[in-house]
Amino acid sequence: MIVCSAMLAALVASVGGFEYKSRYACGVCRELQQGRPCNLFGTCDAGNASEAASGCAGVCTVVDGTESSSAIDWLELRVAKALGKKNYNMVRISVITSSAAAPAQFVFDYSTQFVHKWQQFYLHTALKEVQPNVDNLYSIGGHDVVVRLPGQGAGVAGLLIADPCVNSPTGKMWIGCQYGTKFNTIVNTPLLINTFSAGKDVDFWSIGGDNWYDRTGDISADVFSRISLEAKSKIFNTVPGNHDHWVMGSPAAGSSEDQCGNGFMQFYAQDTLAAATVMPGSTAAPFDFSIDPGAVNVGCTLAAEDNFLWYNQVGNLGMIGQNGAFSLDATRPFMQEACNWAATQPSLEVLVLFGHWDTPGLGASTEMSMPAWYTEMAALPGCSEFDKRGMLKFVMGHTHCNDPHPHGKVDAGFRVAGFGMEGCGHYGMPIVDTTESRVRFWYFDTSTTDRLNEVIACVAKSGWRACTSLATTWLDEPIAKPETEQIVV
Repeated sequence: MIVCSAMLAALVASVGGFEYKSRYACGVCRELQQGRPCNLFGTCDAGNASEAASGCAGVCTVVDGTESSSAIDWLELRVAKALGKKNYNMVRISVITSSAAAPAQFVFDYSTQFVHKWQQFYLHTALKEVQPNVDNLYSIGGHDVVVRLPGQGAGVAGLLIADPCVNSPTGKMWIGCQYGTKFNTIVNTPLLINTFSAGKDVDFWSIGGDNWYDRTGDISADVFSRISLEAKSKIFNTVPGNHDHWVMGSPAAGSSEDQCGNGFMQFYAQDTLAAATVMPGSTAAPFDFSIDPGAVNVGCTLAAEDNFLWYNQVGNLGMIGQNGAFSLDATRPFMQEACNWAATQPSLEVLVLFGHWDTPGLGASTEMSMPAWYTEMAALPGCSEFDKRGMLKFVMGHTHCNDPHPHGKVDAGFRVAGFGMEGCGHYGMPIVDTTESRVRFWYFDTSTTDRLNEVIACVAKSGWRACTSLATTWLDEPIAKPETEQIVV
């Protein structure tokens, strides 16, 4: 169907427009190759037309001149904490494959080809009960997998990553990774994850959206092939960013080719609100596939919001994940549910909100950007009690920097998006730590070769806790616990 320029212009105006930046050069060129109108991207000049006609080789460089396959021949494992309303001891164990056959030696409840997008993959998943504080050993596809869940109420630590990009050898890049070469992120980001995740110093890790800037799933599969099975055996959580919906980062530049969150939600296999009634042994899909992303003439339609909303507890840490691409009004019932849940967990001492957008725009309203959403959550019963004690925190990405309280939310907000994309030029590993009756945010700067080598050598030898002299302390404060009610006799 041909869409007239006037209709496209109206769409752009209605959602805030698309601002062309150099990192979009490859993606825009490929969109022009597919016949999309240049005025959608503000690139109607002879140079861009010529580049598209010549195959985009000048702006879409393939790393090392090779392309890799997305066929998965390793154990692509996910371990996600079960939604908080379920038993604390439950986790969702999933494996992604490139063939229909489920990995042997393990019983999966749901096993099928990806729906709507990234259909070169198959998801095999099951909800399992594990025993806290011990190594839970599973044999999956010929691999020994150890899943460990901290005891409820125990102090924990987790890696905080957002907006990671790489110069991918897949040949499927759309968005340029400005610092990908300088920091060698295709090698060093998996290296950091693997090194910090080794041993028992890290209980979970997370990615806060714009996960590898991937439209087709090929980049994600390649990067995760470089992440160790030990790291992938740790609890993992993620929330989507704008590029996980529309690869060009804006609904104004959305395409029917975009995943609109569908590939994301299946590849990362979180136990979300969409799976609230899915219990162990159920063969029901743990997602809501009712929305066809291609059911519109322009752009794509987002997957149902429940597929991206979650809350859970790991140790003494509560976590709530949101999706800023939806409206505040649509999200309010979930917000109150999550806060009510948090208030009823006696061993939950610190509550952290996870989201992507640190500023509004590019698909997010003002109210759904994380600093504003934190304020909304802090006013709700259940969450307000944590905020009054200073124990309600939030982490975010979007603006590509690693820094504490960038929007005035001192000792509450932390931005963790310095992983290769243009911006501040930061590169390093942030960690949240709730052990020893304190809440701490550490930052290991690895933005120079010397710093990277020093941090990797120390952590590989002794674990990150023995290396905090190499870290910057973003926050260090005692965990404030609820006041005990005074009983009048």
